[in-house]
Amino acid sequence: MPDYIQELFELELRGDRLDLRHLSGTEERLRRLDACHDEIHAKLGLDFLDRLNDLEGEICYEERLACFRHGFHLAVRLLTD
Repeated sequence: MPDYIQELFELELRGDRLDLRHLSGTEERLRRLDACHDEIHAKLGLDFLDRLNDLEGEICYEERLACFRHGFHLAVRLLTD
């Protein structure tokens, strides 16, 4: 059975409507993360860094999808109560 909430989530991602870069402190956190990635690359190599980035991306996607799903269900409950 199709997961319509995930499809809606994907549409929101592609439409850049879930851009979180505007959150307070994001630029500083990204700068620090880049510095860590540079150090990991230097010490453990690009293959390891690529695998780490892939895993971080999967985790981030699943967490954002879970939050989106929860918000969607909460909105439906609020509208139907």
